[in-house]
Amino acid sequence: MQRLLFRKKGILEWEEVETPTITGENQALVEPIAIARCDLDLPIVRGETVFRAPFPVGHEFVGRIKSLSEDLNGQYQIGSVVALPFQISCGTCPTCLSHHNNSCETVPYTSAYGMPPGAHNVGGAISELIKVPYAKQMLFEVDSKIDPVGIASLSDNIAEVWKLAGRFLERKKDPKTLVVGGNAGSIGLYTALYLHQTKKAEVVYVDTDRSRIELASSLGIPVTHFTTFPKPNEKYDLVCDASATKEGWDYAIRSLGKNAIFSSASIFWTNRWEIPYLEMYNQGAEIHIGRVESLDSMKALYPEIQKGIFTPEKIVTKTVSFAEAKEAWLEESIKLVVTR
Repeated sequence: MQRLLFRKKGILEWEEVETPTITGENQALVEPIAIARCDLDLPIVRGETVFRAPFPVGHEFVGRIKSLSEDLNGQYQIGSVVALPFQISCGTCPTCLSHHNNSCETVPYTSAYGMPPGAHNVGGAISELIKVPYAKQMLFEVDSKIDPVGIASLSDNIAEVWKLAGRFLERKKDPKTLVVGGNAGSIGLYTALYLHQTKKAEVVYVDTDRSRIELASSLGIPVTHFTTFPKPNEKYDLVCDASATKEGWDYAIRSLGKNAIFSSASIFWTNRWEIPYLEMYNQGAEIHIGRVESLDSMKALYPEIQKGIFTPEKIVTKTVSFAEAKEAWLEESIKLVVTR
């Protein structure tokens, strides 16, 4: 079968590999039918991260069950549509049982589709077929009436909505919320759209990129466009940073009001990063950073997607065929989805 490989900086190529097979219990084979490009994927192939080639790419995807191990017969149906958490987890270790599936003890730390080290064993989603270990844990069935293109990012960039905002809304009623857009482009837009559509917060989206501002504005989200981030003049109860830039981070963190919550999707490839510690201390701020909890976040957001309250498909800006993936994966777009 064919899959797409990140060969070296700026280079993707198709490779022929052995088709995966069922080799034991609690396994499934899934055909990816909608694969989204994560906000991190472009920096990866441009050589701007710590991830080093070669490895197969693609970790956000929705697929169709093609085959099941015998022990799963009757529990799942061939042909069912499933979203797969990109993080590999067993569901039975102490860490998984504590709802930290992103740190499963049964597999090597940070094991995932489409990124090393996991991709060397489980592959990437731009493939004709994907093997799913721990299928009872990993297979997340979705309504076949939902367009898979719209939820192709459910496992990561959409899941980030819960990490950045959703999980705090029980504690912060109708919070005045700032979403700072930037290089984590779709994450900021998904988050702003969720807050706007669910009416769970008073939200404003800010960005220095005109195309993202125009998309957010077209969806009715209150926006402010900056050429460069200024000194903040307003304070917020909840600040969600998706900038992945020093300037955006500084603007976001200095927009915190008293007893506010700061959450970030930004990744900075360094252990040296300044924060205005005394300022945050005096404000009584909380700061939340870290990798998304893929599976639990999917489960938390899915009911509002299923009901049509939250419509993440509105953030998808480009779709291409499987055959076009090699070229399209390297091109700029807010949210790209590869379809089969």
